[in-house]
Parts: sequence; structure tokens; C-alpha cells
Amino acid sequence: MIRVALDAMGGDLGPRIAFDGAVEILSRHKDVVITVYHSPHSGLDLPEPHNRLSLIACSDVIDGDEEIVLSLFRRRNSTLYQSLNALVTRSSDVVVTLGNTGAMVALARHLLGVLRPKLYPALIRELYSNPLRCLVDLGANVHCPPSMLVGFAELGAAYIEALSNETPKVGLLNVGVESSKGSAVIRETDRLLASKVWPTYLGYAEGTELFDGEKNVIVCDGMVGNAVLKASEGLLSFMMNKFKQAEGVSSLFETFYQTERRHGACLVGVRGNLVKGHGRSDLPAMVGAIEYGIDIARANLYSAIETRLCNEALESGD
Repeated sequence: MIRVALDAMGGDLGPRIAFDGAVEILSRHKDVVITVYHSPHSGLDLPEPHNRLSLIACSDVIDGDEEIVLSLFRRRNSTLYQSLNALVTRSSDVVVTLGNTGAMVALARHLLGVLRPKLYPALIRELYSNPLRCLVDLGANVHCPPSMLVGFAELGAAYIEALSNETPKVGLLNVGVESSKGSAVIRETDRLLASKVWPTYLGYAEGTELFDGEKNVIVCDGMVGNAVLKASEGLLSFMMNKFKQAEGVSSLFETFYQTERRHGACLVGVRGNLVKGHGRSDLPAMVGAIEYGIDIARANLYSAIETRLCNEALESGD
């Protein structure tokens, strides 16, 4: 059985989305059990009893706009803390949350630990799944020195290997492909990646290569990655609305959105499987985020990534 810990309190649309999403998932997947961490003060009716659904009431909720301060680590009865702690106690295989990204990353590092010293966790988003192509980082880290960006490349490459049969080919997002382009940080990252045997590095990637071309791991800092992701989502939404009256075009965009892209991002680099869904997720997106979590739990993603990184360290003598 795949055991999902679901933080119900993070989304903009409230816990009803999580409740309904959990019920829908249980109807689709007979080998999944879900534990929902929620606030008893939400005022909503709870789902009907189900033998594969558990509800745990928590007295605290971490809001989406809260700052990351030391007191966060003492809020042990918050829904986010309790759901992550289920990974620590091995009562869950994956956590899914729509909540505060910064709090999730900070608590995950604190409770679970990182896969390797000085390797910073990163958020990966699949741009599409067939063939698999991903963007890393999406906002877990904003100020990124070259060593951190190299780590993102390794995490992205290990992710590709764990979830597909493809060879990871890394590109570093830049303002151009010429060697003279980019900041000092980008140029030093380029030098470091070019000196590595693994992963395969194909040089700079321009924005036009996000969705096309050889490179299937696109690396950038979290601020750039988040801006790229939000701009892409905004463009897709704009085009879907723009062509809503054109039946064929509208259905094409909707099909792409539902089948070619997973809902949510995966936090990699910590000792546990985590999916961060979009705060504005509706029911289909909530269901998609949970199914993404089920997929990475089946693959035991974090363990596969850890094994790949350890093997690489041994082979390179690091």
C-alpha cells in the first residue's frame, strides 16, 4: 500500500479541496491509504468514513504568508509539521501539501535532513512527461552560488534517471548561448559543470529551449525558475481563455494541461518524498498533485536519488 500524508490546510480554496481530492483518489487507487491533517476549526463537514482514510485534527496551521523564523520549528502540532513528521516516523511514504513553500522547505530540511552535506534541496517541475523534461529550481532557493547550481544539475539528472529510461542532458539557463554571456555566477557554474563526467552537460540553454531541444534538465536559480514557471502558467491560462470560443483549439490546450504536465512540484534533496501543489489548485489539480505523489512514492524517488548521488561520489572519488 502507498501511504499518503495530506496537509489539508495550505490551499487558497480551503480544506474542502483536500477532502474531496482524497475521496476521489481512494476511488481511483485501491492500493492507496491517505491520512489527512486538518484543522477542526475549519467549519466544514468531514468526509464520510472510509477504511483507507484517516483524519487527524491539528490545533495549528501555518499560513501561506508567514515568515520563516525559529519559532516555526516549535510548532509541532501544525498540519504541515505533523504531515512531514509522518515521513520521519515512517508512517507515510509521501507528503502532499499546497501550503507555504518556504515553511515546507525549512521544515523538511529540519525534520528529514539533506541527502548530502552542502547539497541544497530544490523544487523540480516537470515541463512535460513524455519525454521527461524538468526545470530546477522553482523557488526553494533564491541566492544561489555556483556550487548550489551544480547540485541542482545533479538532482535534476538523478530525477530523470529515477523516473524514466532517458539519459539526462543538462542545460544552464542563460541570456544566450555564447560563452561571454551571463553573470559571473553563471559563467563559473558553466565551467564547473563542463568539468564533470556526470551528468552530461550541453552548455547554456536559452528560454526557447525550455520546451524543445535536446536538454531535458534546465537549471536556474529559484527566482528565475519561479518567474519562468508562473509566466508559462499565465500564458497557458491566457491562451486557454482567449481561444475558449474556438472549440478545437480550446480542447487542445485543455488536453495538454491535463495530460502532459503533472500538477505540482517535487522537492528533492531531502530524505523523503514531497510534492508541493500550487496554492490556487482546484479539485483536478489537487487530484493531480496527489497522483504525482503516489508516482514518486512507488518509485521511492528520494532513495533512488540518494543511491545515484552516492554512487557518483564513489566513482568520482569525492
